[in-house]
Amino acid sequence: YGDLNDQGFNFYVSAEYQRQDALNARDRDYPFNSSNLTGICNAAGSCMVNHNWNGTTAENGLFNGLISIPGVALVRPVTTAGAASGSGRFTYLNPAAGCRDFTLNPNIGSSTTAPINGACEVDFQNRYISLQPQIERKGLSARFTANVGDRAQVYAMVNYYDTKTHASFTPLGFNGTPTNPTSGAVAYNVIAPVYICPTGVGTLNGVGTGCNAANGVLNPYNPYAAAGQTAQILVRSTRGRTVDTDSRSLRGVLGIDGSFGDGWNYSASFTASNVRLTRAQGNYFQPQLIMNALARGTFNFMDFNANTQAQWDAIAPLQTTVSNSDLWQATGQISKDLMELPGGKLQAAVGAQYRHESIDAPSANPANFDAPYTRYYSINAVGTKGSRNVKSAFYEISAPVVDQLELNASGRFDSYSTGQESFSPKFGAKFTPVKQLAIRGTWSKGFRIPSFNEAFGLPTTGFVTRTINCASATFAAFCAAHSPNGTAATANAYATQPFSLGITSVGNPALAPEKSTSLTAGIVFEPIRNVSFTVDYWHLKIKDLIVGVTDTATPLNQYYANNGTVSVPGITVTPSGTVDPAFPNALPHLGTIQASFRNANSETVSGIDLGANAKFALSNDLTWITSFDASYMMKYELDAEGVISRYDGSLGPCNNTSCAGVPKWRGSWQNTLKYKNTTVSLTAYYTSGYDNAAVDAGDIVGDCATNAANGNAVQSYVDGTPVQCRAKPTWNVDMTLNQKIGDNFTIYANIQNVFNIGAPLDTASTYQLFQFNPAWAGPNIMGRYFKIGAKVDF
Repeated sequence: YGDLNDQGFNFYVSAEYQRQDALNARDRDYPFNSSNLTGICNAAGSCMVNHNWNGTTAENGLFNGLISIPGVALVRPVTTAGAASGSGRFTYLNPAAGCRDFTLNPNIGSSTTAPINGACEVDFQNRYISLQPQIERKGLSARFTANVGDRAQVYAMVNYYDTKTHASFTPLGFNGTPTNPTSGAVAYNVIAPVYICPTGVGTLNGVGTGCNAANGVLNPYNPYAAAGQTAQILVRSTRGRTVDTDSRSLRGVLGIDGSFGDGWNYSASFTASNVRLTRAQGNYFQPQLIMNALARGTFNFMDFNANTQAQWDAIAPLQTTVSNSDLWQATGQISKDLMELPGGKLQAAVGAQYRHESIDAPSANPANFDAPYTRYYSINAVGTKGSRNVKSAFYEISAPVVDQLELNASGRFDSYSTGQESFSPKFGAKFTPVKQLAIRGTWSKGFRIPSFNEAFGLPTTGFVTRTINCASATFAAFCAAHSPNGTAATANAYATQPFSLGITSVGNPALAPEKSTSLTAGIVFEPIRNVSFTVDYWHLKIKDLIVGVTDTATPLNQYYANNGTVSVPGITVTPSGTVDPAFPNALPHLGTIQASFRNANSETVSGIDLGANAKFALSNDLTWITSFDASYMMKYELDAEGVISRYDGSLGPCNNTSCAGVPKWRGSWQNTLKYKNTTVSLTAYYTSGYDNAAVDAGDIVGDCATNAANGNAVQSYVDGTPVQCRAKPTWNVDMTLNQKIGDNFTIYANIQNVFNIGAPLDTASTYQLFQFNPAWAGPNIMGRYFKIGAKVDF
């Protein structure tokens, strides 16, 4: 409302609300709705494996290894007093309940060395996995502008935005190891004591709880209590993990723009913002609380559904963390047309800025070296806190030297209170020898200060999927230790199936800033009016690149070859918290690889961008507008202490992008027809495929057989042949229709993925979690969907 010319002010207010329901894997077609991939087969009839919990692959008879099942407690005696694990075969704690609503898999147990005779099978992808979370957004924006005299305007802006998400994940097992840092904590197996009493305090091995025959009773959840034996219980929660986030953003700006004297222009503004993130994580366990519940008999292991909310809260208290990020800054700028050049006016501007930024993001699972079992399973220990002030000065000069040549120079100097400072210059030129052709280019220097997390962050862990090759001498001893007859060739599923490996990075206050050099060069060709073509080459090199763990292959190989010992400088490793139930004393899988952030040598990225735009009047009332854009990745190379890794056209870098891939080609083509008051647009999107080599894990681009044997990203059929050496290209097409009715009313419809193009199968990306790549095929997995709306002006 308002008019600056007539009333001297105006303002607007904008509000929005949006809600998107969760998309679950079970709502999609096979294979995206299942963890049993035996329906994916090659021409010879060999298929992929069944990844269901406690699933069996019929083709080779391999069992996935005994995995705990929600609400179905398995039990076996601890035959050695004080041992941390039971021995022998598991049986059902509640035989009458059986597998409850899960399916019994009877295809195991023929050998007496099997950990159980028949197990409950769960398709965890179908039952628990969400492909997209539930999202709710709401926002409010307002701006007020008023004239101040004849040569200035003041303005005020405020923004409020709130986004809530709800995501759910697979339920946790009751056994495991608290998240890194573990301070030497070993894996906890649920051990039920002989006696329970109200004052019992749980311990790691289930003995010495303060309960005895004098003050307690025999444990009803330990069928071996009467014989004086403790019992190991293998079980998983019936409640899936949940993560609820509430991100609230507030931002306010006060500013003034104006002019004075003979052509002097100025602007000044003050900005303040706060982002508050509240994160609530439910159904995550603390092992010490499980131990206490076992000692007191306060949790029903026979029937999980009989437990009240209070009983669940006692072992899995809701974890809530509030993080705050604050910023305020003052900026001023002054500019003037200095003189007249043959090509136009020489313009210059200078400015200064003072900025304060801070973050307080406490860990949701802080280290506790004195009592490590009071920490949560699975909750990342990430957290950081810090603040800094930044003083900046900048300038820009624009010089149209002649009609055919424009030059531009700018620069910025930044000084940080944490000790870093840098000058970042930029130069640009545009040369137009003829009206139809322009040649342009830029050269610049830049820098990036370490983020608060990189400089001061607590250990942050991301996970990748790995598989070891028992045919390799590197892994032979490990595989033999997990074999019923002591040979690597007959290793059980614990050793041979994919497992999760944590990659942990820790803050380093001694980091130097990253420094970059970039250049662009290109042409703009306009042969006729309303038709133009662009070609631009760009090149970026970053020195002192800040990286975490860049090589997982070397420490992984050393761990398995040297019985858990790794001697890579700067690297520490921890074993997995999940041990082999059949061989609990054997070396477990590698759990985490940890290193501090550091400055690697350099990263080089270069490519070519292409564009074409045209507008044609097909008749007096009909116009066709077409726009094409494409980008070709020429090089993406990392030089880390002399080790060169090339990522363009491959799946990596997995440690940085969660195995999303670096396609060589990406492009879009939009075509629009305008007929009187009707507009129809079609936009096609294309992303090329790439080699499924995880280079930062030791894979080699183009060597699919070796990559399949490595077991990092390329998956294999049972017969050993690779499933996918390359990811397939991704296509998608959107349609937009607009119909204007009168001067004040418009209706529109957006049909996204209008041809309902499905997501291509991708068994390597995103650590093999979803069988498609959400980075490129997210719209495809959603399918065709519609947005219909109207706009009214009054």
